Amino acid sequence: MYSGPALAEAWPAAGPPVAWKTDTGEGYSSPVIAEGRLIFCHRLEDELVVDCLDPKTGASFWRFKHEMKFQDGAAFDSGPRPTPSIKDGKVYVHNTDGFLASLDLKDGKEIWSLNTKTKFSSTATWHGCVASPCVTDKAVILPVGGTTGCGVVAFDRETGETLWQTTDEKASASTPVMASFGGRPQLLVATRTAFHSLDPLTGKDLWSQPTRRQSSGNVYAANPVVSGDLIFLSGWYKLGAQLIRVKDDQPETLWHLDDAISTHYAAGIIYEDHIYGFHGHAWERGGPNLRCIELATGKLIWEQPQVGSGTIARFKDNLLILSDTGELQLIKASPKGFQLKGRAQAVGRTTRTYPALADGFAYIKGPRELVCLDLRAKAEKR
Repeated sequence: MYSGPALAEAWPAAGPPVAWKTDTGEGYSSPVIAEGRLIFCHRLEDELVVDCLDPKTGASFWRFKHEMKFQDGAAFDSGPRPTPSIKDGKVYVHNTDGFLASLDLKDGKEIWSLNTKTKFSSTATWHGCVASPCVTDKAVILPVGGTTGCGVVAFDRETGETLWQTTDEKASASTPVMASFGGRPQLLVATRTAFHSLDPLTGKDLWSQPTRRQSSGNVYAANPVVSGDLIFLSGWYKLGAQLIRVKDDQPETLWHLDDAISTHYAAGIIYEDHIYGFHGHAWERGGPNLRCIELATGKLIWEQPQVGSGTIARFKDNLLILSDTGELQLIKASPKGFQLKGRAQAVGRTTRTYPALADGFAYIKGPRELVCLDLRAKAEKR
């Protein structure tokens, strides 16, 4: 959820003003902002490119490059998909070809790197290695997908050395999430076999639940969504959606439904006892619908036909929806129905990124450009 300066709750007919824009290469990796820097990954010819920009102006601080030969198994965009992480002056990058690196946020110099596919003989999905790195105080954690006790691996943040590894399970495309239940930190990760809660310090399996069958192309892509003692896990490909309550360090499935919100790749949003998200695959059964369901039961409250898929972010009681057509929509998060408050064509098609929201601006990575939109409320612009 966004927690910066107030954002406008209505847009002009022409959409929010563009603060700046710059050309980019391909890829579905989302931009991130922290510690005064904007980081995004993309592909130019046969190179992974990591760019560091000034969020205010778009001016370049540095650029890092690394050889990249990955080709998407379904003949889609062959750029990077994982989103980088920033913590304590370092950038952690994971690429679709298994390249994992720590870079200095100040100048982009490589601190350490390795290739997870080579090191652990892992098998990726059709779309390569998709999960973004989950960074804790001590580790960079990834579902590597090695079937020799290295399904999930934690790497030392400072050196890249392996701290622990666990499971013999192949990786999905879902990014691990840190949570806390009963005051105990837990790492939530969906593999191609099970949904696990792991001790982030040791990799010990605290609890797990089997998932429905997944293959290289039919996997969980959305990350788990946590709200209090509840976990919402959802996927397309007959995986369905389920709500889990963690009590006394054990999971209890409250409901598991195929026709609630089965997400293709974007996580749902939990807000005031309801879940908002896209139900359906981008190209199956006429495409997905935007839905609102009741959190407690999974009951459908309303749905709105959409053109293509999209990602969702929230500020206050508003949702920002970035569709794969590159259109940005502002809607009210309400169980009373779909209420459109503004729309603007931000970038081109096909866009599968999340907007980065910081200091009143939205940073949106499209197929060939990065655009900064000024979403500040009028009072903030003075």
